[in-house]
Amino acid sequence: MNTQRRIAIGFVVYKPGGSFLERLKSAAANGFQAYVFDNSPDESRIAEYCLNNKCVKYLTVGKNVGLGYGLAAICAQAYYEDNLALIFFDQDTVFSLETLDFINNYHANHRDLENAYSVIAFFSAENKSIKSFQDVSVVINSGSLFFLRSLKEIGWHNHKYFVDGVDYEFCLRSKNNGFKIGRFAGVPGFDHSVEQADKKYKIFKKTYAFRAYPIVRIMDTLKANCKLILLSLFTLNFKYTAIFVKFFMAFMFAQLASRVLKSAE
Repeated sequence: MNTQRRIAIGFVVYKPGGSFLERLKSAAANGFQAYVFDNSPDESRIAEYCLNNKCVKYLTVGKNVGLGYGLAAICAQAYYEDNLALIFFDQDTVFSLETLDFINNYHANHRDLENAYSVIAFFSAENKSIKSFQDVSVVINSGSLFFLRSLKEIGWHNHKYFVDGVDYEFCLRSKNNGFKIGRFAGVPGFDHSVEQADKKYKIFKKTYAFRAYPIVRIMDTLKANCKLILLSLFTLNFKYTAIFVKFFMAFMFAQLASRVLKSAE
């Protein structure tokens, strides 16, 4: 077991599939301290494994309290147990031991980033035009390495956002608190999309992935986007206002397109 690991690995799960448990077992077996917040403890198959493994900390409040609450809980727990950073993955994001070792080594060799950045998001190397490292305005949660000391200063993730908007609200608050946000492309064994439910369509010789969300999810997304737009206006961060308006329009277009294309099949 590698005793030099100074980053933890974290998950917020809801009725996870069997492939998630296999990834969790691999991470724990290879010395990574894992933190799992379970939003479906009565229906989850992972509680027994987590509670009997000293490399996994299992957290729950007995019901589904959402992503924002779960992220805040696992990051705070990891911080108070002396971890420097936590790499977060969605339950359906595919990664390997090679992925974890790459990110662990990257963190060890770039400790200076902890002083200026709140998060570095890692991606695969599929798009060769993307620079290996660049400063960005927003990143998604899955694949993000959170610097825990910075998160404590910011105030952790916002539990008032259930699912949608958790990542973007965190990015806005990071910027408003003087922290940078980074992105690194070129990580092995890492795939955001293979276990996603998106359906691919070819339009004008280009391939697009759309997913038709249920009305409840659409309403949650619209509510979160409106809150983000108002928050960015209130904090006078007009760059983020423009970003959130763009995301709002893109989301609505994707929902409309997914339904039109499905009906045309």
